[in-house]
Amino acid sequence: MSNTERDLARQRSERDQERSAREQKARDRRAMVQRIKDIVWSAVIASVLTIIVVTALGWLTTQAVVEKARQEGGKELVALRASICLVRFQQLPDAKAKLAEFKALSYNEQDTAIKGFITKEGLATMLGEDAPAPGSIDKCTDAIRRSSYSS
Repeated sequence: MSNTERDLARQRSERDQERSAREQKARDRRAMVQRIKDIVWSAVIASVLTIIVVTALGWLTTQAVVEKARQEGGKELVALRASICLVRFQQLPDAKAKLAEFKALSYNEQDTAIKGFITKEGLATMLGEDAPAPGSIDKCTDAIRRSSYSS
């Protein structure tokens, strides 16, 4: 083998090694990208599953707990106001006569008449308020209607 043949063989060998090194680098890069994709997808799936499990088990965030407490408190407050309204109605001197008057009306007329009376007398408006709380007139109307059937 002559020097030129050896040089050519050496150059070919170097090119093959460089090519092999580039191919290995490309394979390593693809493997790294695939690992990153796998990690990202695993995180996404784990997040979604966590949200589903947390929601299904009824666990709530702090904000949800606060909001639920406000709603429940609002319902209880309206119920309390309806009770106060009913007591105020029962303390009126002509309460029994009004109950008899309401009883004589049809169901729809009762509703309108009782709501009008509550509004006119201010039975659902608490001290220091200009107007009754939302829903308290309806609850008070229901309480007065129930008391008219129980008496």
